[in-house]
Amino acid sequence: MADHPKLLLILAQSGRMLAQSASREGYIVRVADCYADTDTLRVADKYLKLPPLDKILNDEWRQTIMTLSDGQACSLICGTGIERFYPLLSQLPSHIKFAGISINSFSQLCEPVNWIALLDQLSFPHPPTVFDNNQSFKGKWLAKSAAAWGGTHIVDAGSAAGRLNIYYQQYIEGISASVVFLANGIDCQLLLFNQQYSRDTRKDDFCLQAITSGLQLDSKQQQFLKQILQQLTLRLGLSGLMSLDFQISPSGEIFLLEINPRPTSSCQLLPGDAPLIDWQLMSSKGVMPEIHAELPPKKRILWFCFAPENITIPADFNWPDYCYDLPADGSYIQAGGIICTLLLTQDKTELNDGHQFANKLIENLSSAA
Repeated sequence: MADHPKLLLILAQSGRMLAQSASREGYIVRVADCYADTDTLRVADKYLKLPPLDKILNDEWRQTIMTLSDGQACSLICGTGIERFYPLLSQLPSHIKFAGISINSFSQLCEPVNWIALLDQLSFPHPPTVFDNNQSFKGKWLAKSAAAWGGTHIVDAGSAAGRLNIYYQQYIEGISASVVFLANGIDCQLLLFNQQYSRDTRKDDFCLQAITSGLQLDSKQQQFLKQILQQLTLRLGLSGLMSLDFQISPSGEIFLLEINPRPTSSCQLLPGDAPLIDWQLMSSKGVMPEIHAELPPKKRILWFCFAPENITIPADFNWPDYCYDLPADGSYIQAGGIICTLLLTQDKTELNDGHQFANKLIENLSSAA
């Protein structure tokens, strides 16, 4: 990729996936994220730690980018969190080139009123959605926060009193799914169909627990999603790696939920040598890369390992090779916080394996403390 600066900036809630891919692909990578995981620090030429993204002011976000770039020509890729800060992309200096969609496209995708209006205009199916609660909801409805992620913002509509910047959607029973796709402004390529699992929807806990690749869709469903994403790509000039979340009803009907306009954590389910950075940079310039990786790869599980109680990471802990996003020795993680992520492959692909490997890891961490 000689036409791109070899200096790459990554800003995200967690930048490890993108940073490791950038290092593997030969980029000089500078990272700002919220975790300072040891596997991120290992590949970063420069690193800045961010406070929780809902605590960052716009000026702080902008200054972080400027500090990382140090006035040098560079590309910028943003992961989770860009939803909150996309208007600032119009203020980037000329030496920083953002690799992603336009501000107008962000506005269409990240502002729920605009997104639902677009879906209605195109006659694309989505759950019934309203933007005020001055009505009595029949059946199960959820309240969702705009510009949020990971499911932690989703609550039962009846318990959303007093919350700001929310909208309401009817709950659709069935399979929670997503498709990772790559777009170049005029065309798109679907890469992976995934299933998503919340911690416990029966208790209205919609926090994302796991993502598995290899979701089986019939040809009609696949073609339906391809046509939708093709139309959205042309309509919005979508470019880069991103994902579409959707719900599949028991009868097989698809309801669109949202597009995540950035590389998402589900990209980790792609083959380990997938050149995520080159794909992002090329497609953002209107070029559709040749996909040489074997798609889809063997089934994988991405499992988010939450701490069941307060835990301090012991010194010199021997992390298994399927663990990523590793906290530093002595890190204190509160109950409910993420310890690390597990990427399970080959024969470890049943959902119960995620529970078993996570429980064993927590047991070993506790006994070593």
